[in-house]
Amino acid sequence: MYVKHYSRCSSVGEIVVVWNKGAPPELSELDSAVPVRIRVEEKNSLNNRFKIDPLIKNRAVLELDDDIMMSCDNIERGFQVWREHPDRIVGFYPRLVEASVLKYDGEKYARKLKGYNMILTGAAFIDAQLAFERYWSKEAKAGRKLVDKYFNCEDLLLNYLYANASSSRTVEYVRPTLVIDTSKLSGVAISRNTQHHYRIRSKCLLKFSEMYGGLGKQKWEFNGREDRWDF
Repeated sequence: MYVKHYSRCSSVGEIVVVWNKGAPPELSELDSAVPVRIRVEEKNSLNNRFKIDPLIKNRAVLELDDDIMMSCDNIERGFQVWREHPDRIVGFYPRLVEASVLKYDGEKYARKLKGYNMILTGAAFIDAQLAFERYWSKEAKAGRKLVDKYFNCEDLLLNYLYANASSSRTVEYVRPTLVIDTSKLSGVAISRNTQHHYRIRSKCLLKFSEMYGGLGKQKWEFNGREDRWDF
């Protein structure tokens, strides 16, 4: 279902499925309008989603969780914004991390305080070479170990690595018109138990801040774009 849908978005040139556990499907089972590659991993790790992959030829990569369904119009809009800012994480799920609190919370919290400084990679555009090399750098090794320990927080780590490597803005929000999170229907997502999920991610924020510095000095307001795609 997902492959069929996303393969028909006009800017999609290839789909790479990162397969972490179990027997992968046969390519013949997938209905796709573009080439599909299933990358079977030896270890079940969330770090695999940002693995350096020399077979990826496009500079822009859309990272998508396997339970997110959004329209092609949203994808094209996000891609357009990323082309304006290819050095940023451009995506659809904003979060705000405050230095004085270091407690993970949802989008409503960011809206309440009228700003964000993090974009989750459940649906986000990144520069493949830039992002993957940062994620697999020597400096990020301790962070990757924490991701494996909690089986969580890989998206938070990438945000910290971006912020640590630049003194300028590193994230850009695009508001989607419609997103379907099928994990809420199936119950298989690791984030289904919200309170436990938030506690783990709050621990990650504390550790990543110690490792890579805080995000608290950065804050970008909603509705800052002239096209109002971030309202």
